[in-house]
Amino acid sequence: MADLPNEVALTVATPLGMALDTKTDSVQVPSVSGEFGVLPGHLPLLAAVKPGILQYRDGSEMVKVAVGGGYVEAGAQRVLLITEFFERAEDVDVEDAQSDLEEAEGRLKNIEGTTDDVAYQEAQRAYDWAQARLTLVGGDSN
Repeated sequence: MADLPNEVALTVATPLGMALDTKTDSVQVPSVSGEFGVLPGHLPLLAAVKPGILQYRDGSEMVKVAVGGGYVEAGAQRVLLITEFFERAEDVDVEDAQSDLEEAEGRLKNIEGTTDDVAYQEAQRAYDWAQARLTLVGGDSN
C-alpha cells in the first residue's frame, strides 16, 4: 500500500494572476454547499465556491484570506482554486468593504424578482464578497 502524502499544494488563481502558491497540511474552502476541508490524500472533488473565508495551515498558524466566487478542484496532493477575487486581511479597505456591503444590501432590498434572477444573484454575490472582507478583518456586521 502506498504512503499517503503529508501535504497538499494550494494554488489560488484570479483574473489578475496567481494570488497564492504554497504547501499546507489542511485547507478549508467556502463552497456553495457549505464549508469543507481538504487534507492530504483527499479523494478527487470539484466544487463551486462562494465568496467567503479560505483557511489553510502555515506551520502551526491558521491563515485566513477572503476569496470570491469560483471553482475548486481538490485531490490527494493538490488544491486548485480559481476565483474572481482574493484579498489578505492587511489589504482590506474596511471603509470600501462597508460601503460595498451597504450598496449591495440596498440593491437586494430593491430587486423586484426572484432569487433566480441574474440581478439578485449578482447583488447577493457582491454582498457576500463585502461580508467576507469584513469578516476577515474582524468587522463582521452581522
